[in-house]
Amino acid sequence: MADRTAPNCRLRLEWVYGYRGHQCRNNLYYTAAKEIVYFVAGVGVVYNTREHKQKFYLGHNDDIISLALHPERVLVATGQVGKEPYICVWDSYTVQTVSILKDMHTHGISCLAFDLDGQVSIFDISWDLYQQSKLVSCGVKHIKFWSLCGNALTPKRGVFGKNGDLQTILCLACAKDEITYSGALNGDIYVWKGISLIRTVQGAHGSGIFSMNACEEGFATGGRDGCIRLWDLNFKPITVIDLRETDQGYKVARGENSRGLSVRSVCWRGDHILVGTQDSEIFEVVVHDRTKPFLIMQGHCEGELWALAVHPTKPLAMTGSDDRSVRIWSLVDHALIARCNMEEPIRCAAVSTDGIHLALGMKDGSFTVLRVRDMTEVVHIKDRKEAIHELKYSPDGAHLAVGSNDNSVDIYGVVQRYKKAGECVGSSSFITHMDWSTDSKYLQTNDGNGRRLFYRMPSGKEVTNREELKLVQWSSWTCVLGSEVNGIWPKYSDINDINSVEANFNSQVLVTADDYGLVKLFRYPCVRKGAKFKKYLGHSAHITNVRWSHDYQWVITIGGADHSVFQWKFVPERKSKETLHLAPQETLVDSHSEESDSDQSDVPEMDSEIEQETQLTYRRQVYKEDLPQLKEQCKEKHRAMAMKKRERAPASGLRLHFIHGYRGYDCRSNLFYTQTGEIVYHVAAVGVVYNRQQNTQRFYLGHDDDILCLAIHPIKDYVATGQVGRDSSIHVWETEFLKPLSVLKGFHQFGVCALDFSGMQGSKDKIFVIKVNPYMPDKLITAGVKHMKFWHRAGGGLIGKKGSMGKTETMMCAVYGWTEEMVFSGTCTGDICIWRDMFLVKTVKAHDGPVFSMHALEKGFVTGGKDGIVALWDDTFERCLKTYAIKRAVLAPGSKGLLLEDNPSIRAISLGHGHILVGTKNGEILEVEKNGPITLLVQVKHRFSCGRCCCFSPDGKSLAVGLNDGSFLIVNAETLEDLVSFHHRKDIISDIRFSPVTGKYLAVASGDSLVDIYNVMSSKRVGVCKGSMNYITHLDWDKRGKLLQVNTSAKEQLFFEAPRGKKQTIPATEVDKIDWSTWTCVLGSSCEGIWPAVSEVTEVTSACLSNDRKLLATGDDLGYVKLFKYPVKGKYAKFKQYMAHSTHVTNVRWSHDDSLLASVGGFDTCLMIWSHETEGRREARQCDSEESDIESEDDGGYDSDVTRENEIIYVIKALSTNVRPMTGVKPLLQLKEPSVDERQGVVSVPVLCFFVFWSTRWNCSTDTLLMFSLSVNAAFKGAQVKPEISAGLFSFQNNLTFTGTISGDVCVWKEHILVRIVAKAHTGPVFTMYTTLRDGLIVTGGKERPSKEGGALKLWDQELKRCRAFRLETGQIIDCVRSVCRGKGKILVGTRNAEIIEVGEKNAACNILVNGHMDGPIWGLGAHPTRDVFLSAAEDGTVRLWDISERKMLNKVNLGHPARAVSYSPEGDMVAIGMKNGEFIILLVTSLKIWGKKRDQRSAIQDIRFSPDSRYLAVGSSENAVDFYDLTLGPQLNRINCCRDIPSFVMQMDFSADSCYVQLSTGAYKRVVYEVPSGKQVTEQAVIDRITWATWTSVLGDEVVGIWSRNTDKADVTCTCVSHSGLNIVTGDDFGMVKLFDFPCPEKFAKHKRFLGHSAHLTNIRFTSGDRFVVSAGGDDRSLFVWRCVHAPH
Repeated sequence: MADRTAPNCRLRLEWVYGYRGHQCRNNLYYTAAKEIVYFVAGVGVVYNTREHKQKFYLGHNDDIISLALHPERVLVATGQVGKEPYICVWDSYTVQTVSILKDMHTHGISCLAFDLDGQVSIFDISWDLYQQSKLVSCGVKHIKFWSLCGNALTPKRGVFGKNGDLQTILCLACAKDEITYSGALNGDIYVWKGISLIRTVQGAHGSGIFSMNACEEGFATGGRDGCIRLWDLNFKPITVIDLRETDQGYKVARGENSRGLSVRSVCWRGDHILVGTQDSEIFEVVVHDRTKPFLIMQGHCEGELWALAVHPTKPLAMTGSDDRSVRIWSLVDHALIARCNMEEPIRCAAVSTDGIHLALGMKDGSFTVLRVRDMTEVVHIKDRKEAIHELKYSPDGAHLAVGSNDNSVDIYGVVQRYKKAGECVGSSSFITHMDWSTDSKYLQTNDGNGRRLFYRMPSGKEVTNREELKLVQWSSWTCVLGSEVNGIWPKYSDINDINSVEANFNSQVLVTADDYGLVKLFRYPCVRKGAKFKKYLGHSAHITNVRWSHDYQWVITIGGADHSVFQWKFVPERKSKETLHLAPQETLVDSHSEESDSDQSDVPEMDSEIEQETQLTYRRQVYKEDLPQLKEQCKEKHRAMAMKKRERAPASGLRLHFIHGYRGYDCRSNLFYTQTGEIVYHVAAVGVVYNRQQNTQRFYLGHDDDILCLAIHPIKDYVATGQVGRDSSIHVWETEFLKPLSVLKGFHQFGVCALDFSGMQGSKDKIFVIKVNPYMPDKLITAGVKHMKFWHRAGGGLIGKKGSMGKTETMMCAVYGWTEEMVFSGTCTGDICIWRDMFLVKTVKAHDGPVFSMHALEKGFVTGGKDGIVALWDDTFERCLKTYAIKRAVLAPGSKGLLLEDNPSIRAISLGHGHILVGTKNGEILEVEKNGPITLLVQVKHRFSCGRCCCFSPDGKSLAVGLNDGSFLIVNAETLEDLVSFHHRKDIISDIRFSPVTGKYLAVASGDSLVDIYNVMSSKRVGVCKGSMNYITHLDWDKRGKLLQVNTSAKEQLFFEAPRGKKQTIPATEVDKIDWSTWTCVLGSSCEGIWPAVSEVTEVTSACLSNDRKLLATGDDLGYVKLFKYPVKGKYAKFKQYMAHSTHVTNVRWSHDDSLLASVGGFDTCLMIWSHETEGRREARQCDSEESDIESEDDGGYDSDVTRENEIIYVIKALSTNVRPMTGVKPLLQLKEPSVDERQGVVSVPVLCFFVFWSTRWNCSTDTLLMFSLSVNAAFKGAQVKPEISAGLFSFQNNLTFTGTISGDVCVWKEHILVRIVAKAHTGPVFTMYTTLRDGLIVTGGKERPSKEGGALKLWDQELKRCRAFRLETGQIIDCVRSVCRGKGKILVGTRNAEIIEVGEKNAACNILVNGHMDGPIWGLGAHPTRDVFLSAAEDGTVRLWDISERKMLNKVNLGHPARAVSYSPEGDMVAIGMKNGEFIILLVTSLKIWGKKRDQRSAIQDIRFSPDSRYLAVGSSENAVDFYDLTLGPQLNRINCCRDIPSFVMQMDFSADSCYVQLSTGAYKRVVYEVPSGKQVTEQAVIDRITWATWTSVLGDEVVGIWSRNTDKADVTCTCVSHSGLNIVTGDDFGMVKLFDFPCPEKFAKHKRFLGHSAHLTNIRFTSGDRFVVSAGGDDRSLFVWRCVHAPH
């Protein structure tokens, strides 16, 4: 059986020939990188003219017709045509989408413009960049000047006055001082001041001015006269450039240089001008040599493009168009190499097998043969009157077959100067495709009627015996019909959908082109319909032809209406492993269809485990390793980047794998257990979820700067994190999939230092009841959650006071009594409160449970509660007169049904007519007579408490019910006894349907986006319908029970065959022809009109077609039931509208005879029955609606930790400055841009991020409130006692609040009153507190040295009276705890020492989970030469050894002084450490003993290095010195020499491979080279160029100019390291970004990949041995990140 899977090979768009000049203007610009941006078809193109390379933006699905460039010239906006057109805003450098704007337009977006701030607007306008919120629009006989205020635009029409005629304005440009220039249809330029026309520049152009462009030098205009005129800033003429005088271009070639050339777009930047013409040509004009325009891009321009042929032996493609030109394109050079103009439009082309002749079929029925070498004519023959559609040379080159619109194929002899040799006349329609057999004896054809015919050659006799054709092999396959290509056709499709096809026999793959602009790849042969494929977008509309190149390297496609030629690179299956990192446009694949088995009747049960396995997918919408790169691109979209030509980015990437460190030095209460027992905390700009059992981490990477605080939801599944920033943001994200739920911005500046979740939903003052005083209408009461308020009106407002009572209760009901002062209220505990004015007089126990309802009588009260009792009281609530128990046993005989339960909760009571009316929670209404009988009046009977949908079987004997938990039942329709039940899904069952007639199958739709099909007879599941993007909303069967129609919440109308559930594609025209058993779907052409003008998919919630198929009833979210005439084609159909439901109508259904319509409400939980009255019997009633129509202060000392915390200043990454005090001229400003020959290629070594070792901080906020946690009772209206500065705030269930102070006391509050002080809970500040709702025990953390009685961690009882202190045994004294969390018998502790410790509650056992540096930046990094371990040195005075594979700290050495540099010896047996005080130490690795130490300098050691031969040690310091020490002389470490005349402090050092030289990078942005050990400076560049360096960590030098970005005016590249392979270089900078480049990168502003995670300032970075990992050190964030390197095969 043929393989029906999608092929493993793929296509990649390599080049697009052409430019859209027709029907578009102002669509050609220079970007900041001096590249050219324009569009063709549905593709945005960024063209680098220097490198002759293109990049593509493929975010559109239809023709692009407008383009605008941001003033900073990096962002591009493009608008398209379509039924629901949209605008894409994208980055011209990365060609990644920044934003998509939709739902605002119809038909198409014809004009776009950016304002100065980059806000895209959708008008025919030009933003006034010199005036805020001003813009100008123009069009047919108008110009308008708009003012933007808020979201409103106010227009003023331009006043033409006497200075000019009212006429159509075509283009605009704004200048200073409210001056606007506009180009008119007659060629004049109108000059406007404000809204008034002040002068006219007459005759600026000979005819209409189509384009006007403003730049720093002045203005450029282009018009229909083919001229470009340049004007100065005052609009005085400078020069004229007449393109009609050029010797290039389409019109010139046609002898039309005197007429017809029209300029559609012009862009002036510096000395260059870009010109786009209507003939799809792009010229570049150099101003100082303006007489020689250079044609840089051209394409077909008029009519449609149909003809395509490829050369049989050379990489050439030939195209012919209705513009009457035939063009030859070089597929290697991506250029037009020849062009010839014919007399008639060209419709097809073919090249002879020897490549000598090119045959062209014309629209007038003739064909012409040209010589390929010089495009001269060989013969011109016209035997037909209608268009030639197809030409094919026979494989032996002897004959040419010509297929025409005359339903025939003519055969011509090539050798006989194309004498006619035969004719094939068997077709009944025009010829569409032809193929020869390999022996040239047979020809197969396809025609417009979908017939495939065969003929003997050259006679043309038709072959009707198919046995004769069994052994025939075909030389090519371009036919769209035949058993070999059946699979290319989707089911229920039109035979004309696919325009062209060609097979690649070598790779067994087939490429097709269709009317929807899709290029598809199938396997060949493709036998059965519904085969899987890969699809590619780019063309905007129908693709007319597709061909493989002669060597199958490329696929060429041509677009009919878009006039474009696309060249796709074919990537075969064997190279699939080399394509791990694809550009975005290379991943538009995998749109699969499936095979059919609709003809099977009985199929076996599908096993659940097999089903789950088939549903597994390893594809992700966004891959985690891409997130930092994508976020960085979005974050920098507003930066101006005047980029030079760039290299291709390396095929490398980073993926964050693990982080060591925890931010505790300046943050508190920032680590917690999650719902699943994992640990969540933050470090640097990363949220970390740590699994301690598996020692793995997962990361939330949504932040772009330092995270300062973290809070977890009470349910422990959601986390909120707040960051540093100019406009600081809070991210709310979930811990399972680490996806953001919400981003909150716009309320904070500089940083968010504390946050918390509320413990309950809704306001604490939620009101349950409000009553107006019947005696004094100016007074009223409100009662609700823990409050009772008495209000009186004052002026136009209300003044309220709380009722005075001891313990505040929640009030459920209230009434006024017999006087205006008396109020009675029922509480949630069952008491009745009696009030006089605002004072509580007494309480009476009335019910067991809440008192939900109360009614006042003339001489008493009636109450009802949750206990199901109705009680009758006297007028003082002193005596209960009588009680009525609501039970089934006491129901009167006339009751309509039975109670669902005894003693239902009473929710409402009313009196009247001697009866008590009672409403229950179950939706029942009962009438109670005073003497006892109870009658059930109304009931909504529900057998199933969590039912979601139901359906009767066709015979009415069974009822299928879908439930909320994902299960469903089949019950007896009369007794409601269970017959069978299934539970295969987790989400709700949204719809359920029996198949018609016999009801053999049952379709069950679920919120899991799946439809299960069950065989009712065998009670087995037999199929699953997959492929929907969201949950299923509606189901319908066809009358045969073989086809299912499905609607989803993603606005999909899908079709599946039963019983297997194979997805089918059915055109809309065919859907209407299918005989559907029911119609309850809300999507489709036959019910298009039910949707209102402004709607979403969930607005119309239900529909049902009457059995006579004449009426369609619908229900919607607004509670309307509507009636439409069926079919409801066309938008906004008229209807009858009926209002009764209060909220959304969830379902509507007709009865079997259409006499009744039932509707059910969602929140109103009611079932309504509507009678159907036909036109003859219908009476006019007022209840019917009209026909609708679419018109229709500090007082105390500070603790040292607290002082430090108050003094901290957070640096916003975007505003970060140099971490080092640099001076001098930066590298990017020192060197000239290298030539093209100096530019380097790109290698493919992908790097994926591995993990991070972190550090912590000692500070969290810049105010005196050190920790703030937003509690349930959120507001405090000012404490009556002023305590010391709070260091922690904590809320608890019993309405007590605990706050920790700087003195170590804990204040206990009840509401806003201080009731108690727990003295010296800790000896120092109380930094953090935590509790759980389970037992109420409180954990506190603070500053306290460990002793027998106390410590920094304590566990207290619920009232904070008794405690247990824990001694944190970790090998060092821990006296400061910054964060605590408790759960599952463990206490999680975050210390100021950057550790996370897990403490057992029972045994106090301590387990260190996370380590990190705590104070000062990490400066030193040293990677072991052979092992995956590394050293870090920091200003906390420690050097730490880390194991990469084990992901933990192995050892730590306390030095006593801050460390600045560290380095391993070449053998890895010694370690040199440079100190901040100028001392350096050498340790033996095995024993960690000091081998030697020395101090010859007084300032910091910036770098320290062993020579490759292990003889010398170089020590570079901040005193502009490098000292050399000979290690062979022993541990005395006598200095043997030094380097002099160093221009500034030393940053990095590198030895040469022979240990004879050392290079230094200095703080003056100068790189210097010295001899070793003489210290003599090397100045000869030739000598320096011959040196081979053992390492490269210098940020300076010709080889690394490209690592410096344009944004280094504020911050620098701080560190770098070249891989041991010498192919890549990784850098760190002051912005906190890790970047990956190819090495060397001598060209400025080289392309790279960037990765986020660190906050501001990276201090060091290193490759480990074997280039397996990259280690980066953070300055401000004190963290260590380890990134895994994965090398892709070459």
